[in-house]
Amino acid sequence: MTLPWIVASAAAGLIAGPRLRGSIFFRSVEPGEPPRHACPAGFRAIGPAGHRWHALLPVTGRCPACRARIGPAALSVELASGLALAAVAARVSSPWELAGLAWLVLFAVPLAFIDIAVRRLPDALTGAAFAGTAAFLAVAALTGGHPGQLVRAGLAAVALCGFYLLLFLIRPSGMGLGDVKLAGCVGAALGGQGWGPVVAATFLAFTAAALYAAGLLAFRGATRTTQFPMGPFILLSALAVILA
Repeated sequence: MTLPWIVASAAAGLIAGPRLRGSIFFRSVEPGEPPRHACPAGFRAIGPAGHRWHALLPVTGRCPACRARIGPAALSVELASGLALAAVAARVSSPWELAGLAWLVLFAVPLAFIDIAVRRLPDALTGAAFAGTAAFLAVAALTGGHPGQLVRAGLAAVALCGFYLLLFLIRPSGMGLGDVKLAGCVGAALGGQGWGPVVAATFLAFTAAALYAAGLLAFRGATRTTQFPMGPFILLSALAVILA
């Protein structure tokens, strides 16, 4: 895509940051707990249930009322989404393809932050990420005259989801069902490019996760049963392959 598209994508990511913060704060709770709506001092940072998608949190990551921390570090979400969207825009070749990958990025950012915070990937986000990504990329494949890409993307989504599901069944403590669902999103996003990117992203994700786990064991006093978020490695590896 051209420079104006790249700049516009970066701006869109920055603008979306406060709303993504709302989603992160709302859903960064332990499994089974109700979503959060207020900071420890009672400030209505997000608003009532049913309006979560309209929530905007300050880029400072602190409550305007009590200055308590209510989300990720200042500007971290905005910069992550802006840079990722700009990088994706620099690599794609059509507006529909950009729409599909941009949709994935805008869900991937809160998913990564939530997984880091509470070790979970909410179904509402993984489901919406898959549906939108698949729909936009399907339009991109059909309008571009490449229906085979659509078929391959579907097969890749099923195959990668099945692979992660098998790993989950073998060792449930190693990953969660959220990772399995997220794998379907990545498979759909990368499958249209070919099986090579799907395999490369999977290999890269597990390699990076293994290195991270080794670092925890060596320097942080972790044990072999220590759990860590797999979602960020899945997403970052997919982004790395898209940009390669």
